[in-house]
Amino acid sequence: MNPWELAAYESYDDETMDSNPSRFGVFHSSLYAPSQFNIMDIMAQIYGRPNKQVELGPVDDKCGIILCDLKQPDEPIVYASPSFLKATGYDLADVLGLNCRFLQAPGGDVQPKSPRKYVDKDTVKKIRKAVDKNQELQIEVVNFKKNGRRFINCLTIIPISWDCPGEFNYSVGFMCAKKP
Repeated sequence: MNPWELAAYESYDDETMDSNPSRFGVFHSSLYAPSQFNIMDIMAQIYGRPNKQVELGPVDDKCGIILCDLKQPDEPIVYASPSFLKATGYDLADVLGLNCRFLQAPGGDVQPKSPRKYVDKDTVKKIRKAVDKNQELQIEVVNFKKNGRRFINCLTIIPISWDCPGEFNYSVGFMCAKKP
């Protein structure tokens, strides 16, 4: 094992590592995915999905990506990409477990089904309908960074079935801040 592999391997405690190393005995399967979500497989599923309702286009590492668990109450964020965190100014610990609506107000205090002060109700209804009905959606929505700065998020939502064939259990959100 070379020094950078060893450093990466040692930086994760045993609880985050899969107990079964790869067949080559060098890498643990979670070495490159400490979140336990294989984003490459998720992206392959998104690009290969049948009956596309929206065209995603090219996605690179600058695109903010989040993954929400549709089977948990209030559909919490379970994964946020480094680009999402950089674009919004939040830390991973700030966003994990939250519903995405926290971005719809400065300070992030937005309760479920509450009236929105900064986002029009039609936009909120469209997003809620898409999530509830497992539909794909592309929409512009007012969001706020951790520092309170407003931005327009060109949001794409795509539900996926992960380890539950035929049942949507996650929703992938793609964030792109609209240029002023």
